[in-house]
Formats: sequence, structure tokens, C-alpha cells
Amino acid sequence: MATTLSYKLVDLSSDHHGRAKQVEEALNQQAQEGWELVTAFQREHEALQVGSTITNLPGSVSTVLIFKRPG
Repeated sequence: MATTLSYKLVDLSSDHHGRAKQVEEALNQQAQEGWELVTAFQREHEALQVGSTITNLPGSVSTVLIFKRPG
């Protein structure tokens, strides 16, 4: 008998004010819906500037949460 897993990704913005509260609320909401946290990481966002050069945007970081729920 195969078990189906479902995954969900939540990408939280880089708002430095209230980030801890934002993460806590996201974790609590997903837990109430039956999702289990698998991993979390931060990522830097990139943008094209004049001349088509890709560069990191200073201070533009988001927190990514990945959840799973057995199906």
C-alpha cells in the first residue's frame, strides 16, 4: 500500500520588522492544517540591472519553509 506525501513551500518576505512573529505565525498555521516542517532556509533574491547584469539585491532575503503532509 503506497503512501502519498504532499509538500508545501512557504516563502516569507524579507520584512525585517516582525520576521520572528511572521515565521511563528506561518509555522502555527501550517501545523493546525496538518503540515509538518521538513526544512527551512534563507535565500537571496537577484535582479537584472541596467546592462543586463545579474546582481544580489542588498537586504533582499526571504525565509523559505518547506512542509509535508502524508496523504
